[in-house]
Amino acid sequence: MTLQIETNRLRCRPLTLQEYSIFELGQEPKWVDLLNPHRHLVEGPNPLSHRIPRVKKDPSFAEIGLVLAIEKESKELVGSTGFHDFPNEAGMIEIGFGIVPERQNRGFGQELLIGMWKAISARNDVKVLRYTVAPDNAPSLHIINKLGFTQVGQQMDPEDGLELIFEKSSLEFLKDFST
Repeated sequence: MTLQIETNRLRCRPLTLQEYSIFELGQEPKWVDLLNPHRHLVEGPNPLSHRIPRVKKDPSFAEIGLVLAIEKESKELVGSTGFHDFPNEAGMIEIGFGIVPERQNRGFGQELLIGMWKAISARNDVKVLRYTVAPDNAPSLHIINKLGFTQVGQQMDPEDGLELIFEKSSLEFLKDFST
């Protein structure tokens, strides 16, 4: 499965194995298909410290581990998303995402999540979509509630603290967002 996602404003593609290797060396890849004026994945918090070891252990994880969100019009990297792991035995898969601060509050987050969930829900082994969020993250809570996810619990993340757990079945998601 090659995860290539197009939304109205975004072209999304997985980070390549070569790009992972360059980031592991502490450098930014020489991008040929995008601009990175906001220094996304280079400066500030990002999931590379978790994704690089995971991809080294299983290179096939690169397909879903970190996906770049590139605005079509400007060719700028506006954010990224990725799944924490492959679906578990119950078919649950958890996503994370981030939009650069300079491009937040423009609908890119919701557009990116919908695109990713549509693509991953096409897999037979995906049954449940999961999203976790800090209780004080109002923008993310707004998105997840707008998309009709249900809070199913909470957890204490060692790095991020208290997180609310939201889920929705992949079939229900596809029914709601099939257009």
